[in-house]
Amino acid sequence: MKPAAALLLALIAAAAQTPARAQAPERVWSVETPKDAEAALHFGAPDTDDQPIAFFCTRKSGQVKVVADLSAQLGVDQVGGAWVDKAGVREPWPMSVVLTSQAASLNLRGQGRVNEITGGTTATAEFSTLAPFAAAFRKSGAITLNAIGETLQPPPAPKGQVRKFLGACK
Repeated sequence: MKPAAALLLALIAAAAQTPARAQAPERVWSVETPKDAEAALHFGAPDTDDQPIAFFCTRKSGQVKVVADLSAQLGVDQVGGAWVDKAGVREPWPMSVVLTSQAASLNLRGQGRVNEITGGTTATAEFSTLAPFAAAFRKSGAITLNAIGETLQPPPAPKGQVRKFLGACK
């Protein structure tokens, strides 16, 4: 019995020292405000396609585009090279996109398209930097997005990154 117990202890020790499966990179907020290109504020895993929510703007345009990757699969078939939903409607599909930050909320007309990487749906919408929502987002960094029955609520973005991004968009 002692050799079996020793073998068992050796296996347990080896298992404890074996590295776990490679874990997905941690999702973080990042901001880019180049002088000669679009400004961007992303939440996702750096250097990957894992970007559940991102904001883009043309510098000084006053308009911000939000892009969110959702798991819902609206596209069910391709007809003539275009994705269609279960009713046969071609993409882009109209949808409501609700953005909330603190007590401020926006209900936006958005669009959905098939996300070719995940098979889910990419939702897009636009809002003005003058909207009370933008001021609340700048102040808190908190954001919640609701669309097609899904909710994305990343951790709050660093306020400095939000201010830098929205400042480039104004």
